Amino acid sequence: MDLKGLKHIIREELSKALNEEYVDKFKIKGILITDTTKRPQQEILSDIRALTGVTIVSTVDLDGEYSQNNDNLRVILNVKIDGYPFIKHGGFSRDKVKDIIASIKRVDGVKAYIVNPKNITVI
Repeated sequence: MDLKGLKHIIREELSKALNEEYVDKFKIKGILITDTTKRPQQEILSDIRALTGVTIVSTVDLDGEYSQNNDNLRVILNVKIDGYPFIKHGGFSRDKVKDIIASIKRVDGVKAYIVNPKNITVI
């Protein structure tokens, strides 16, 4: 890679970072795997909705219908996050979004929440 190409890439990445600094809303899309023997799906989703910053939680059937393997239920989980509660206490960034993803994974009954970083978008 030549110096001109490298400068262009650096300029693009800096522009993205600077534009994202003032963003306060993100959307996350990932695959949620839950253990329905522990808790009903609706209770798990309710706990996810109760997380700080989470404003909207919706699910989409995987492959046109709920994908249930043994006692594990798999759905596509869409989460919208508002950064306002975090802005008041030091700021909101993509790192805070990663913290929210980790919080979703810690909800009782959640076995996994698989998110591709490309599926974390600014809204």
